Amino acid sequence: MGPRKSFSQAIRHALRGASATSASFATADLPFVFSTFSAPARLAACGAFLAALGLSGPTRAEDPEQAYRTASEQISNASQDAGAVDAAVSKHSESSRAPQQRIAEAVLLMGVKDYDRASDVLNEIVEQFQTHPTAYPDGLSLLGETYFLSKQYLAARRVFMKFIEQGNDPRFAPYREQAAIRVVDIALRLREFSSLDKLFTLVGSLGGEATSGLAYARGKGMLVQGKLDAADASLRNVAPDSAFLHQAKYLVGVVAMARVPSVDPKELAKDKTGAATRAAGLRYDQAVERFRDVVKLSPDTAEHRHVIDMAWLAIGRLRYEAARFPEAAEAYNHIDRTSPEFGTMLYELAWVYVKTGDFMRAQRALEVLAIAAPNGQDVADASLLRADLMLRAGQFEKSRKVYESVRASYETMRDKVTQFMASTKDPSVYFDMLSSEQLETFESGNALPSMALKWAREGDDGATAFAVIDDVVLSRRLVKESNEMIERLNAVLASPNKIRAIPGLRLGAERGLGLVNALALARMKLGQGLEGIESENLTSELTKARLQRKALEERLGVIPVTAADFATRDSQAKRQWNKASQELKRIELEVDTIQATVNGLERVLSDGPAQGVVRSPQELESYKSGLEEQKKLVAQYRSAAVELRRIIEAAKLQVGFGDKRFLEDEQVRKQYAAALWREVKLSEQNAGGAELAAYARRASSLLSKADDTELQVEGALKRLYDIVSAKVSELRGVVQKETQNIVSYSIALESLDKEARLVVGGVAMRNFGAVRDRLRNIVLRADVGITEEAWEVREEQQTRVRRLKVEKARTESRLQEELDEVLDDSGEAEQESKDGQ
Repeated sequence: MGPRKSFSQAIRHALRGASATSASFATADLPFVFSTFSAPARLAACGAFLAALGLSGPTRAEDPEQAYRTASEQISNASQDAGAVDAAVSKHSESSRAPQQRIAEAVLLMGVKDYDRASDVLNEIVEQFQTHPTAYPDGLSLLGETYFLSKQYLAARRVFMKFIEQGNDPRFAPYREQAAIRVVDIALRLREFSSLDKLFTLVGSLGGEATSGLAYARGKGMLVQGKLDAADASLRNVAPDSAFLHQAKYLVGVVAMARVPSVDPKELAKDKTGAATRAAGLRYDQAVERFRDVVKLSPDTAEHRHVIDMAWLAIGRLRYEAARFPEAAEAYNHIDRTSPEFGTMLYELAWVYVKTGDFMRAQRALEVLAIAAPNGQDVADASLLRADLMLRAGQFEKSRKVYESVRASYETMRDKVTQFMASTKDPSVYFDMLSSEQLETFESGNALPSMALKWAREGDDGATAFAVIDDVVLSRRLVKESNEMIERLNAVLASPNKIRAIPGLRLGAERGLGLVNALALARMKLGQGLEGIESENLTSELTKARLQRKALEERLGVIPVTAADFATRDSQAKRQWNKASQELKRIELEVDTIQATVNGLERVLSDGPAQGVVRSPQELESYKSGLEEQKKLVAQYRSAAVELRRIIEAAKLQVGFGDKRFLEDEQVRKQYAAALWREVKLSEQNAGGAELAAYARRASSLLSKADDTELQVEGALKRLYDIVSAKVSELRGVVQKETQNIVSYSIALESLDKEARLVVGGVAMRNFGAVRDRLRNIVLRADVGITEEAWEVREEQQTRVRRLKVEKARTESRLQEELDEVLDDSGEAEQESKDGQ
């Protein structure tokens, strides 16, 4: 119960923090802010508001003539600007932002890869400017490109097909080339090769427009279909000045390489001299020449530089197959470190050096690869090859460290993939686990490694299977975001400040409300001028009217007039809820900390036996039940936090222009005007003396002018709010329609989800099985390498021991020989001495 109590207290503290902001006391009334969910609360007392703002205190009377001149000037200015509201409405009705400005905004959003917002802007352009001669085709083309870049291929194809199918529209002529290329690209990415023939028919019906782009698209599609002659003929029709020349020439090289008949690997395996390999490699010479045509082109763009690097990579591979290793190394070395193919080049170059026996250079290439592309697809094989080369060079300690590093890294990956595979055998459940947003199934730290996901995507049919999973995840995210957007729109449309839904009219409303407030301040000046006339014979009725008026002046003095005043009010409203949002975020972090603690305790319990910690079954059951209770509480806290976050976001949309403070402003203005008129009328009737009566008659004419001006401005505001009401009603209809669409989309998504679950889940499971086997093989090779290193060290030690024994024997033999020789020499000398005697 302790955590639950502290969490509730923290929530209350967060909301109290929002309501305790003295600068915006009125806005902090939670029942009002939550008016979408409950009835509005009564208005706070004016005195409480003034006390919160710290503005209470006596007002001061001003010089009557100065007050009269100031009020007259303010009323005259307001009268002159009375037409500003109608002007703002007319300006909004004429046009909003020009389509060119919107297109520029969409291009900027695409530049920063904010494709969701870019698609929103472009969809508005396409819907609102269907008859525009340039904005509509520009927006439609950019919309298709946005969908393509965000991998929403079906939506992109639907957009691009409009350019091809509507061939009679002259506005689409400049865009058909790129549209045809993109449609072919989409068909290739979705592996819908059977649809290419129909597409080629449509593309051919476009005539001679932009032949280079269409020829490139047609050639690329035919190459995938295996129509090599037709693909080669189409690709050669690309003009020399075309932007697709580099890609077309590269594909011509691919066609030439595909035309070479395959060689039986068994025949090459029997070749001991390498003659058969070289003879087979000669057949690639024509393909090499085609790729050399590519590398001769100018690298004028980043995309073209990449194509040239791919051509050098192809030349290096073909020369490697022909056992012409020096030429292969030369080709590979043309690819610099800025290229996306740099990591692949280093791995293949290392094998070239291995074939030539230059193991030192091979090691250097692999060392650079480990630094330049640590997450590349060849990093595991490269690390093992590097360790093998170290082992061959006698660097046993270094090779063992590399082997152990590979095993430590990939054994963990293998275990996680194995656990993932063992969690279910049902493809449909498997699909659900993969398509769950952000892999929520693995929140406890068992998330699949990114490299394993990458390998699974690169497996057989992996691109198609994971594309479906990605589309499901994307569709669910879009549906969720749409529901949240609809909820926010409903909150705005149900709040008193509906004008926030039409930002273009808000400026006009602010201007009109500022004029009305300026007139109210002018009245306050006149009231203060009345106080400045000394009179001791005030009637009780006049005194009462003056006291009523003066009680309202403190509150009236804080009403907004200028744009800066309105901006200050908005910032105050946002600041208080930002504070509540920050407090809630801190609470969410505390909940995450509790979750991490629970995960750690579960790991301690599961790893206890391996660490030598033995607990009784009763203790384990007690700990586990406690952890389960905490997990339930954490789930409750998360649910409560989500609901509070939703409420705070809705509250942020409801406060600001038109909220409770503005309703209070209106009440105070009306009450002050009525009180001032009573005081003026009583003063005119000599309730305070002749001098006060004369001043009151002058003020009466100004007040009449102020009332007339206010009526004029309020009439304009009424017309503006009528427009707002009409647009809000229209928006409600649109929101209701979109709500129904979202429901139908959700139903359709679930239906498609059921159809794809078994097939896609089965493919994904098969690919992850291949990944698991690949990881097992990597770990096995690392273990074998460690074993080989140990045997090599053992053999080296044994060889060293044998060498030392042999050396010792030789040394002992040599010493024995020297001893024998010394002894022999000593014996001969003794014998000679005896003979001499």
